[in-house]
This record gives sequence, C-alpha cells and structure tokens, in this order.
Amino acid sequence: MPADSVAYVGLIIAAAAGVVAGVVFERTRGAAAKRAAKFEADLVQARSELMRYREETQRHFGKSAELLGRMATDYREFLDHFVSGAEALCGPNMKAIDANGLDRPLLDAATGIPLTTPADSMESEPLAEDAPK
Repeated sequence: MPADSVAYVGLIIAAAAGVVAGVVFERTRGAAAKRAAKFEADLVQARSELMRYREETQRHFGKSAELLGRMATDYREFLDHFVSGAEALCGPNMKAIDANGLDRPLLDAATGIPLTTPADSMESEPLAEDAPK
C-alpha cells in the first residue's frame, strides 16, 4: 500500500473518530443534553403536581362525603324530633301528609319504598285554612 493511501485511511479514521466524539460530546454535555435534562425535570415536577392535585381532590371529596353523611343523619334526627314534637303537641289536630302534587313520591324511611305514587292529574284536598269561610 502506498504511503498516500495510508495517510488517506488515517485521515478518514481520524475524521470519523472526530465526528463520533463530537456527537457523543453534544449528546452528553451540549445544548441537546441540557434541553433533555430540563424536559425531564419539568416532567418530574408535572407528575409531582398531578399526584398532589389528585391527593387533594381525593381528600376534599372524602371530607365532603363525610360531612354530607353527617348532615343527612342530623337532618333525619331533626325530622324525627320535629314530627314527635308535633304529634305530642298537636295530637289529633295533625293533618296527614298528602303526596299528591309532589314531583316524586314520599319514601318509607325504613325500606326506601315509595309510600304513594305522584298523581299529577289528581287534585289534592284543600287545607283547612284554604277553605272558603
């Protein structure tokens, strides 16, 4: 092999090694590596914020459900107290609740089964204070 050929091969190998070294350097230390590190840090931060948001949402709605449950229990207790007091104080003068004209039927507290069905076509009886005098 002539000396010129060896020099060309050596020059080509050196150029290829330089290109490979430049590519490796750019990927590990250059602008692309800095951008990739920034994107990775942004991704980690976004995932962290998403997890925090999910936990806060779960806590919020868990507390809301707990408060609503307590409120429903307190309301049921209030109604029982109110009806018991009304029965004791009014006695036979109490008028039964009529479900006609309601948008939905009244439910039995123990079973949850409707006591009556809504009757939009039926007119309810007038109350004593609504009656002509």
